[in-house]
Amino acid sequence: MCATPEGRGDVCAVCGWRLHGDLVLGALTARDLADAEAALGAAEHAWDVRAAALAARGPDERRRLDDIVRGGPPQPEEAVPDTPQTVPATSGHGPALDELCQGRPQELSFVEVAADGLHLTRVGVTEAGIPMPYDAGSATWRAVLPAFDSGEAPRRFQLAGGHGTLPPLDRREFDAAVEERLTACLPTEPERVVVLLRPPPGWELLRRAAAVVARTCAVRLELAVEEEASGESSESEDSIPSLRRGGTEGTLERRAALGRVRRLLRTLPLLADHTLLLARADRDTGAVRPHSHVLFPAGSRLGPGETATTEVTVHGGAAGHAPLYLPVLAGAPAADGSGAPTVTAHQVMVGALEPARLTFVLRGPGEVDLVAPAAHRGARLPDPAVLDVPRLLSRLPRRMVRPPRLELIFTVELSGADRAETEERLAFVQDVAALLARRDRDGTAVRVGAVGHYDHADYESVWAKEGTLLRAPVLARPPAELPAALSGWAPAPRRQDTVSSLEDALHQLASLPARHPGDPEVCRVLLIVGRRPPAPPRQHGVVPACPHATDWRTALARLRADGFRVLVRVDAPVGPAPDAASAWAARYAAEAWRALGADGLFRPGTHSAQDVVRAVDPPWRHEGPECPLAFAAPLM
Repeated sequence: MCATPEGRGDVCAVCGWRLHGDLVLGALTARDLADAEAALGAAEHAWDVRAAALAARGPDERRRLDDIVRGGPPQPEEAVPDTPQTVPATSGHGPALDELCQGRPQELSFVEVAADGLHLTRVGVTEAGIPMPYDAGSATWRAVLPAFDSGEAPRRFQLAGGHGTLPPLDRREFDAAVEERLTACLPTEPERVVVLLRPPPGWELLRRAAAVVARTCAVRLELAVEEEASGESSESEDSIPSLRRGGTEGTLERRAALGRVRRLLRTLPLLADHTLLLARADRDTGAVRPHSHVLFPAGSRLGPGETATTEVTVHGGAAGHAPLYLPVLAGAPAADGSGAPTVTAHQVMVGALEPARLTFVLRGPGEVDLVAPAAHRGARLPDPAVLDVPRLLSRLPRRMVRPPRLELIFTVELSGADRAETEERLAFVQDVAALLARRDRDGTAVRVGAVGHYDHADYESVWAKEGTLLRAPVLARPPAELPAALSGWAPAPRRQDTVSSLEDALHQLASLPARHPGDPEVCRVLLIVGRRPPAPPRQHGVVPACPHATDWRTALARLRADGFRVLVRVDAPVGPAPDAASAWAARYAAEAWRALGADGLFRPGTHSAQDVVRAVDPPWRHEGPECPLAFAAPLM
């Protein structure tokens, strides 16, 4: 059974064959020889069946190995020996790995004897304690010993100890080839630290190779590793320098081996805080400085297969269309950006002055990814080393200049074909106010107000009561308070579809005393929300006149003289006019809205409340270049 028994006992320690029996008097008979040959053949068959069951990775490989098993494939009634299960991975708390956590030694060598090859992985440690594994001479078993079969399934069968009908492998020649490979690839420094990754049980030649490693190298620690889980992503070939330099032979095997080492290294504690580099503007002076937000503190440690997540809210700067960098560093950088290496970096799009809630996941030292939300997830830079942090910090603006205060007044048409039409307008006004409230959390930079107006038919009716034409204006309050102030506004049905009483609302606003006439520190905006244009002061063809002969153009000129920008959010035209009278009214409406919306015109269903906020919100200015980093706190 075994050409090279490893001991002098009565039973082979490898295959269990009894090497010595009881003494028998007399010469061996033909029956004795036949019984011995039958017992030997049964043992050979059972040994090969065991090796085939261990080596086969599916029914196709199993059928392929049946052709080389001594004694033929197992019969249906024949019990196949149990194959040993893989030993669970060690947590990585061994003394050698803990020395690495403390910065000693500067390099480790991992030797793995696996079914796909003999893998040598060296791990360097950065100044920040980040382990950096790279391939240091991995090889397939045919490269170690050409006598192995060229087929993958038969080669695995041989590594599991099977003989079969294949040419026999010399065990001593195998041991010598493994030792020669180790001597050529491993460092010779006496202080080297070698970690042996043990093979799974039952693989006879892998067990012999592990014994050679233990005998040849000063192994400080032995660990067992699990096979890679189904669906788990393997290591990127671009992350392994030796794979990029060399050929393609054995690339998949080397990449998988490096991934197994990396999973062990992920159990090491962080030696430095993993921080997100942001910008922060001083609320008093506007000066912009770098800010380090700790994502995962030093000392954090993961168990095998574990990850850790953390959330952080970042804020967009004054520009909302340029991508922002999110560098994750090991430690906090100095003022010039040095002293903290970049471990990963992303680019994301964040709207101007808008918050973004981001989720980062820690997979191990130096491995931090941005995972959520999907709307803000950006592309990971392929090589964080190309991100020059000192140069990035040199591009920070010197100062952020606060914009003038915003005073936004709405006019809202409260007459509609049905209640839903008017409620949509009120909901839009409340959405704009809510977005402004998110930016002005202190309630000091924005003031909002509103005036509601109805149909002229309500005003002209003999049953009309005082106040049915207009709602009393709601002015000068923080945006968060506007929804409560509008809660009592009641819609009314529309009597006709030509004009509204918008001119009276404009006249009332123009008659209010200007609290900040010509004040450059106040940006005044009027946003008209409705469907129908204002009535002319005199009859205009079929377009009825304002009962009070109010001229909306005069009111508009006064508002603009007081510093108002006038924007319009109006329903889109419904289509071509069916008759001459309707065409006349449509031409008048188009001319009126063109004059009213000279500073900006928005359409429901086309422009969102966010689009309107971007148009009305006075922009921040910056001295110097645009900020390439997200802000740690809102500018407002």
